[in-house]
Formats: sequence, C-alpha cells, structure tokens
Amino acid sequence: MDKILDGEFRNTLYKNLVDAGYEKKEAQKIIGVKYHSALKAELVGILKGNLQAIEEEVYDITFDADKLNGIVAELKKVKGVIE
Repeated sequence: MDKILDGEFRNTLYKNLVDAGYEKKEAQKIIGVKYHSALKAELVGILKGNLQAIEEEVYDITFDADKLNGIVAELKKVKGVIE
C-alpha cells in the first residue's frame, strides 16, 4: 500500500509542509495530487483484478461496492481540491 493512502501520514505531511512555510492550499494541492494518483491506481488495480478473474472464468470473486463507491467519492472530493 502506498503510504500516501494512510490518513495519519497525510496529516503529518500536511503539518510538515505548512511548518516548512507552504501555504495551506499549496500543501493541500501537493498532497492531493499524490493522493489522487494513488487512489486511482488502487481503484484501477481492483477493477483490473476482477476483470481478469472474469475473463479467466474464475468466478470466486466478490465486489465490495461500498469500498469501490467510497474510493470513487474520495477521488471526486480530491479532484476538487487539486484543480
């Protein structure tokens, strides 16, 4: 798992950037860009794994709709911060 996906890590990183003199919005954007990229990669990985299983006719998979929807919601939120 990418460290940036850990909320405590992001909070510490944000505090350190602000303490280092970055403006709050700039620190949010720096962290947001990396976080968005890691979230997107996680979602794509989950979906690719499920797609591969289906293509190989391995149907012993489950879809965690709450997790997928949560990642998508978080991606939308973060995208608003980094734009």
